[in-house]
Amino acid sequence: MTHRQQGLVVIGVAVVLVAVVAGLRPHLVTGSAQAAPVPGPPVAGDCVLDPVPGPLMRAIATAASGGTVPVFPAQQIRPCTGTRYGEITAVIAAPKPAVVKGDDANGRYLDDPNQKSCFFAAMQYVGMTTQPTQRFWQTSLQITSALSRPSPRQEAAGQRWAACIVTLRPSDPASATATAPAPASPRYGSSIRSALQTGRQRDQLSNCTAAVYWTGGTATDGCRQPHALEILAYGDSGDHPVTRVQVELTCQQLARQLTGMPDPTAADALSIQIHVEDNNGAAITTPQIPAHSNLACGITTTGSRKLRGSLLALGRQPIPWA
Repeated sequence: MTHRQQGLVVIGVAVVLVAVVAGLRPHLVTGSAQAAPVPGPPVAGDCVLDPVPGPLMRAIATAASGGTVPVFPAQQIRPCTGTRYGEITAVIAAPKPAVVKGDDANGRYLDDPNQKSCFFAAMQYVGMTTQPTQRFWQTSLQITSALSRPSPRQEAAGQRWAACIVTLRPSDPASATATAPAPASPRYGSSIRSALQTGRQRDQLSNCTAAVYWTGGTATDGCRQPHALEILAYGDSGDHPVTRVQVELTCQQLARQLTGMPDPTAADALSIQIHVEDNNGAAITTPQIPAHSNLACGITTTGSRKLRGSLLALGRQPIPWA
């Protein structure tokens, strides 16, 4: 390489270094920094993306709560199409204060009217009615309701709403006490909006028992385990005595409505049954059913074969035999 070529190389390297150093110098950008807008309240159908704490048996009134202000967690809420722990069913713009009930002898607790509003919102969201169906019945679905307050950033901006949430029921809700909540809600894959009509998440929503056992014993995994009974609804016989035939007919009508099956008995492989008890839990088998008796309506298998899946909104799909 000649001296002249070496000189050109040195000059070229120097030019590159100057360009690099110039690129590393900070550039001033005119204007001022702007914070991202504070999100507004959620809307019905938005997803809850973190586990929803299980409910307490009762909210204890304490000095920290101010006696009348229930404290809800701030859940992560966003629109989504994937998995979620719950869904927004309604937003209460101005949450009502709770009422302190009880006494010093038995303990004081908070009675929160917002919880009741959210429970009815959850029922309507999944397609249930708040009034008895077919005269006697209230559909049995494994759901629960909860509330969320705004995020700290939303609260700092002055937002004071409460969002109603519907979730699948925890595996052991009976374990809740006044100080320890039930297990958190399980995660699931698609919306349960209008699930009573669409059948989405039917196996987790429905109430099934391994044997024909009407008073409890719900399968911890919904209807995904082999079972002989799916309880469709519970009810009350009303203010006046009724005949067993009347109740059986309404149960049959309800079974057709909820399953959407052309033949809910599957050519006698299944049976639509009622169960009646008095307020002490004793079975009532007489043709006449006294006023205010406890009713249950369900579908049982008729032989040794069991189901492995719910019949809710099944329609003309194959029966999910185990």
